[in-house]
Amino acid sequence: MGQRSSSLGSLDHRPLNVLAAAAAVGALIAGVLYATDPRELLGVSLWEKPLKFLLSSVIYALTLSWFYSFTARSRRFGWWLGVGIVAFLVIELIIIVGAAALGVTSHFNVSSPLAIALWSTMATAISLTWGATFLMGALLWKSSLIPRVLRDAIRWGIGIALGGMGIAFAMTPPQANQIADWQGIAGAHAVGVADGGPGLPFLGWSTVAGDLRISHFFGLHALQIVPAVAALGMLFLSSVAAQRALVHASGVALALVVIILFVQALSAESIVSPSATTLTLLAAAAVVSVAVGCIAAWLHYRRYGHDLPSEKPASPVDQAA
Repeated sequence: MGQRSSSLGSLDHRPLNVLAAAAAVGALIAGVLYATDPRELLGVSLWEKPLKFLLSSVIYALTLSWFYSFTARSRRFGWWLGVGIVAFLVIELIIIVGAAALGVTSHFNVSSPLAIALWSTMATAISLTWGATFLMGALLWKSSLIPRVLRDAIRWGIGIALGGMGIAFAMTPPQANQIADWQGIAGAHAVGVADGGPGLPFLGWSTVAGDLRISHFFGLHALQIVPAVAALGMLFLSSVAAQRALVHASGVALALVVIILFVQALSAESIVSPSATTLTLLAAAAVVSVAVGCIAAWLHYRRYGHDLPSEKPASPVDQAA
């Protein structure tokens, strides 16, 4: 039997696929309630948060199911990691949706023993999801089933996503105004103002102060962004050196943008009113990213002495060979 050829993978993890389908149905229901239920919390629809988390869960579950298809070793362990992620996300979604149905906040709520228990359970589930994602990344790090360009992209995506997920912990310390006027809420998304002020439509990101959700969002979705860039490069660029340059440049760019957005939020600066310092940092990030891309292409030529043909998905006949 010949060596198995690389491909662009598939959605191989059934429990994760089932979760994605269930979350999609839940998002549809939450969308209807978002449009029809007049109740609000912190100035937005009660169903805005459940809808966003359900949509995010669909994307995340499908991404991890796709990643699982590339596991070459410890495949059974990878399957159980996926099952664990399903369980952790289900716990989180039940608490978020349940809190919305009751008309109360799910995040940062420590107003009663029950609320503390639910918030602690959700925080634990999120932490375990982080750990399972880290281990899935470890399984994929040297997988021979992934085209080299896509493997680079997945490494970048998982690394940035783990950092982006970790930003959520920066939201949990109680704010000074919360301590001064205790209402049973400890932690906030916004920096410089209380949660619930003016924000971007649906996203809710503050337009008058800093907001940690922005860097968290772009960090988390690096799981999809960098591999998507790699897929486009593999589709439209015939040079592997160019493909790798694109992937490494985009990985560095996204990592730096996440860091800059995090610092911007901590400075209580709104995403819609960037300072000269923030704009300068973004420009510098663009220059550094281009430089890294050029270095990646140079290292590729130095290692191989020539370019390599573009890697394309293997056909079913090739995979069966």
